[in-house]
This record gives sequence, C-alpha cells and structure tokens, in this order.
Amino acid sequence: MKNLSSTLTQGFNVNKVNPLWYLVIGIVTMVLTHMTFSIEVMAWVSSVPFLIYLNLTKGWKSRLTFFLTLILAWSLIVSKTISNPIPLLLIFLYSIPISLFHLPGYLIWSKFKNQKYALFLFPVIMIIMEWIQCTFTPFASWGVAAYTMHGSVSLIQTVSLFGLAGLSFMIYWVNVSIANIIIQRKTSISTFQLPLIILFCLIVFGSIRYDLSKANDIDTVTVAAVGTDSEVSGLPLPSKESNEQVKTALFKRTRIASAGGAKIIAWNEAALFIMPEEEKEWINSIKKLAAELNITLVASYVTPISLSPFRYENKYQFIDSSGKIMHTYLKHQPVPGEPAIQGKSPLKVVDVTGTKTGAAICYDYDFPYLAKGYGELGADMVLLPSSDWRGIDPVHTEMAAFRAVEQGHSLLRSTRFGLSAAITAYGEMVSQMSSFDENDKIMYAQLPAKGVTTLYSIIQDSFVYLSIGFLLFFMVITIQSNRRKLTMQL
Repeated sequence: MKNLSSTLTQGFNVNKVNPLWYLVIGIVTMVLTHMTFSIEVMAWVSSVPFLIYLNLTKGWKSRLTFFLTLILAWSLIVSKTISNPIPLLLIFLYSIPISLFHLPGYLIWSKFKNQKYALFLFPVIMIIMEWIQCTFTPFASWGVAAYTMHGSVSLIQTVSLFGLAGLSFMIYWVNVSIANIIIQRKTSISTFQLPLIILFCLIVFGSIRYDLSKANDIDTVTVAAVGTDSEVSGLPLPSKESNEQVKTALFKRTRIASAGGAKIIAWNEAALFIMPEEEKEWINSIKKLAAELNITLVASYVTPISLSPFRYENKYQFIDSSGKIMHTYLKHQPVPGEPAIQGKSPLKVVDVTGTKTGAAICYDYDFPYLAKGYGELGADMVLLPSSDWRGIDPVHTEMAAFRAVEQGHSLLRSTRFGLSAAITAYGEMVSQMSSFDENDKIMYAQLPAKGVTTLYSIIQDSFVYLSIGFLLFFMVITIQSNRRKLTMQL
C-alpha cells in the first residue's frame, strides 16, 4: 500500500500537462464508467481527471469550459443507450440535467478544497445532489455512481446498509482521495489508507452477506414471466386482428406457465393495447383466466384514451387466484415524454399464500422512494412488468436489482424488448431470459417466499441527512475560519 501511494505521489507532475488534456481524459473515463458498455473499475478513477483540471485552472471561462465538457461527457454516455425507437433528443433531455446535478460537487470542492475536512466535501455534495435528482425530479436515479458496481455482487450488498448514497459516497471518496494525492504529491492515512480500508471492509461484508444467503433453508414460490408478441410502442395502434393474435398467445403461454407450476405470473409492460370500449370484456376474460388456472396474475396492458393528442393509461390488473381484482395500478412515474396518465393511487401488497406481494411498472423502480414504499408495507416480493429497448438492455434490469437489495424483497421483472429476470433480495439473478433470444417467452424461477430486513429499510435516507448535516457543519467552520483570518489581518 505504501509503495502504491509513493507511485501516485511521485509518478508525474500535473502542472507539466496542458489542463485541457485532463478534460479529454475525463470524458474518456466517464464514458467508460457509466451505463452500457461500461468498465466497472473505471468508476474509482473516473472523476480524477476533472478534479485535477479544476485544481489547475481558475476563472469563469475555465468553469464554463468544464461545464460544457461535463455535458459532452454525459451526452456521449446517454448516446450509448439510444437505439430504435428512442429519439436522439432524449440524449440532451437526460445529459444536461444530470450534468447540472453533478456540477455543484465539482465547483464547490474546487473553491474550498484547501479547507479543513474538505476531503469529504466532494462525495457529500455529490450524493446529496444524486438524492435530490432521485427524489424530486423525473430523471430518477440514472447516472448515480452506485450503479457502476452492478457487476459486483459483494459491493451491491452495501446498499442494504445505506442505500445508493452509501456506495456512491465510497466511489466519490476514493476518486477525490486519489486526486488529492496526485495534486499534493503526498499521502496520509486520511487521504489514502482510510478509504481503502473501509472499501475492503465493505467488500468483506458483502461477500459474507451473500455467502450466508446461500446457506439458508428457505421456502420458495414458483413464479413466471410471460412475454408478449406485441411490438407496438405508440401510433399507429394495432389492428383488431393482430391484437387478438397477441391475446391468444398471451393466454396460451400463461396456461403453459401455470401447467409448469407457476403460482404467480407477470406479463410484460404494455403486453397489448385494449380499447376503452373493450376493456370491461377484457377484464372479465383475465379474471376468468386467473380463476381457471388458480394463479395470481399481474396483467399489464395499455388503454388509449385519446389519439390527438395521443394519451393512454399504462396499467395492470392485480388478480388473485379466485379471479378477484385486488387492485388496479397506473404507472406512477412515466418516462419523461411518455404520454401516459400518471398514477396516484397508494401502493398495496397482496397476501399470496403467505407471501406479501406488490407490483409496479418499469421506470417506477428507477425511483428508490417507490421501493421504500413497498419496504414500509413489508413486501416479500414485487412484480415489475417492464418494457425496455436495446440501448438500456440489460443495464435497466441490473439497476432494478438494487431496489431488491435495498428493501430486502425479491423481484420478478418481466420485460418486453429486454432482459427478464428473477432477482433475490441479495441481487442474485436466479433466472433470466432475453426477449431478443429465440425462446418460448416463458421464464420460470423459484423465488424466496419471504423477504429479509435490511438496515436501509429501517434507517432509510439517514446517511443523506447526515451528509446534509456535515455540509452545514462545514459551512459554519469555514465561515468561522475565514473570520479569524480576517481578524488577524486587521
């Protein structure tokens, strides 16, 4: 560890490199870090070039250049997710807001980096801004640093402690620590060894937690994700004949899944389009299907309510094994630009033979607050009808796994144009099926009948609130320090 720190502090002089090169390197590291086609290890150094640039430069022109660079980096990141039928405009719809949320962390750090406790300033502000984005904006948790660890089952376990904020804090802390070592050309316990020791402890914790989960004797329930043949994403609406073919195939696959032992079945989001005048008859048919097969069925579909402008209800019917509708749910968080009526109804869980089961729709589970709602209701399992596209496959399903680990419930994500997966409360995908592969569009899985209690489900966003407290504390001591310096000068 000492040799490594010496290499970082003595390797090169940052002042000898044109600052603009750090912006170029920063763009590359950021693009390699986030969303699809990412390299997990890059997350631990992705912010370092930007931090070095801000240390080397001053003035509003350099800050404006940095902001435009940040927008360019995030535009390239988001562009990796763009594929048919998603418009290019979506790039800037996400890249500019995400850049704006990330900007304060960099700029405030650069202004106060020499103050006492400033080492924690960058990660604290970054996770506060991530939390604000997740909680109060329609852009959900896209761009959150914690998601870069989606391939590490050990580190994913840490969100069971402090949520996304805890893991993001760790990533940003390591980044600013490395930047400080390179800039100051010296190291100390607080700037190098301490974050690495804590990171090591978190990896050990995650490994033990995951391994212990495999040693438990648990009751399971057989579930199934049933896919649709519908490829309709908007206008023009499907013909009555094609819609009937989709319905017939859905019913057939549902019967096959039931015969295969599935007791809980979820269809894809927008499994088919149902016209308003046909909805009553349609609902009767799916109630009859659930009762006939003695299954719990989450039947997701779309009902157009106007064609000009085009608006629809993106919904599901939660039907129990007796054929009774337990609740109707409209998508609570439509994707920005999606012409769906926003659902407002309270979340509900249904007892399915001892398993408290809830459900949501796709983008809803990009919002940690919604999963927290099911955590408060004691959900053991959540069903998630979804519809993706090539560009966000399979990262969108991997993001949903974080909700399962945070709240300690299993997740069945039934996905059109993407990866369906059955995910345990420990983030393990015990079954998966891609809609792009040649298959029968039926995915079976055994999921735990009961969830687990996590620290995060109890303390919720306390880590963020502590970070806000630290920020206030930092402001107070900085003001006091500046006053003392002014007094001494006078």
